[in-house]
Amino acid sequence: MNDNVKILKGILLTIIIVPIIIIALWYIWLLYEGSKLDNYTFTEEMKNELMVVANIHESTSFNPIAIQFNDVAGPGYYSNYELKFEISKEDFENNKLSYSENEVYNSLTDSSMHEEKDKDMYTCYIKCTKPVNEEKYIILEKVYREQRNIPLETNVTEQSVDTTNTEINISEEDNINAPPTTQELIDEFDKSAEKLDSNYFVTDFETYKSKDSNMKLSNKQISEIAEKGFEESAKRIAGEGASNKETEKIVLEEIVPNNYFTRKYRESDTNYPELKMKAYVVTRENEMGCGIKIYIDPTSALIVGGDAYGD
Repeated sequence: MNDNVKILKGILLTIIIVPIIIIALWYIWLLYEGSKLDNYTFTEEMKNELMVVANIHESTSFNPIAIQFNDVAGPGYYSNYELKFEISKEDFENNKLSYSENEVYNSLTDSSMHEEKDKDMYTCYIKCTKPVNEEKYIILEKVYREQRNIPLETNVTEQSVDTTNTEINISEEDNINAPPTTQELIDEFDKSAEKLDSNYFVTDFETYKSKDSNMKLSNKQISEIAEKGFEESAKRIAGEGASNKETEKIVLEEIVPNNYFTRKYRESDTNYPELKMKAYVVTRENEMGCGIKIYIDPTSALIVGGDAYGD
């Protein structure tokens, strides 16, 4: 009887312990594979090249974390490289970096953002496409390839297509429906920024000043003004949640006006701290928590910037 009990106990222990060992080994393997993906070192030469990309002239705290290639579906010029790095708040200010505090990256524009890592450090992100800034793109591509030992003649996506004996027919209709060229996209983007309706948007921040007192605006009026901002953002910049009016929230809070709407295609984000104000912040977001904020000056009822957030 005792022997049978011992056998049963042994079987039970085996049933319990073996899965635990398997799970532990699987977890260790995942950690190992993950470390291989991210374990790319940066030489001093690479760091110096990446400081050029980040517009950093001098810094002892600059610490590149990773470079990622985003192979975006669609025309090739949408694809981009993204640099993640850390830098001290002091060096950030000394280099006069103007990265947004929270931005949804747009694959058609140079994008940059920073977020607080701790009381002394920022974590920053820079993303760029070749048509927008070829110089930065080439540097990021060079470092990315060097880290992974990818030859210049090899496609970064490591995908090859056999075109031997393949006949490609492009019809006249295909030509007509082809996406516009990169320069056409850039021109269209810039013209839209230039044609902003000055009845709703501040178009010249250099001369703009708030008025002495607030206008009496109802929530309905604020929402109608913000609607112009949501439409413009969805058309040209970012559209996450722009049409989700049922999620709309209006709060009065302190903001710094920015060039979210007036920024040209090749321009960087610019904030105007000298115009810091209390403004109506109108927010809409989608079911994934991604959204857009529209800033409205309560003294003039004009849109003085905005923001996009989420993944």
